[in-house]
Amino acid sequence: MKNSDPKSYDLELRNAFAGSQSIYKANLRKFYNQHSQAMTDQAFRRFLYGLEKRKIIIPIGAGIYALQDTSSQQNGKKKNFSPTLSQDLVALNMVIRDAFPYVQYLGWETRVLHELMIHQPSQNYFIVETEKDVCESLFNFLNSKYSSRTFLDPDQVIMERYVVHQPDSIIISRLITQAPKKKVHGVPFPKLEKILVDIFTDEEKFFFFQGEELVRIFENAFTSYWLNEKTLFRYAGRRKVGMKLRQFISKQTQIELSQVQGNIE
Repeated sequence: MKNSDPKSYDLELRNAFAGSQSIYKANLRKFYNQHSQAMTDQAFRRFLYGLEKRKIIIPIGAGIYALQDTSSQQNGKKKNFSPTLSQDLVALNMVIRDAFPYVQYLGWETRVLHELMIHQPSQNYFIVETEKDVCESLFNFLNSKYSSRTFLDPDQVIMERYVVHQPDSIIISRLITQAPKKKVHGVPFPKLEKILVDIFTDEEKFFFFQGEELVRIFENAFTSYWLNEKTLFRYAGRRKVGMKLRQFISKQTQIELSQVQGNIE
């Protein structure tokens, strides 16, 4: 007799798909139909939502999932990207939020990539992205509080001459619409997929992440964390680098994509 409680067969689902690198939605639907009396589309969507909420599965593409191991941090398997934020970034977020309460923005710091790199940089940069019409106002405001270490969309010349010589520089840039984001301890933070695309695209701003370092960052990110390929390539498409990113991953890294999703341009 089929069990009406989805939680009761979590372990059976793990056993059924153990060893699978990826699980297609159709296979999950087949498993669900074998174990549930309610076989409607709405019931199946609730089933998938419950699995994600209980951290049984994680989406890695369009209609593609992977089993999520809750002990991944101890056994070296993949885990969710949830960085520890510095007190300086948290404080900067509060300053921006109080001064611009209705503005869309994201804030992150380059130190979150240090663990993925070969050489550990001594500097940490704060990246603040906001709406195009707000960039200059935000720059003027932060420059008045953090004089000499706030920069508005610097190119590589400015980066090399000034930014790298200022500890904890703040870099303000335009926020791309529909950028992948989430909240990390209350801070509006870009998803790792967005960060990877940004450092790949903005070569002048992130010149210190290029070359062999970029290869290692991507490889270590895909090895250490669950990444959604659909999210990655959809955002890359918005930045007009979808095909270029695909070629970089396939020709210069050891990453094996499950499938390429999203807009490829």
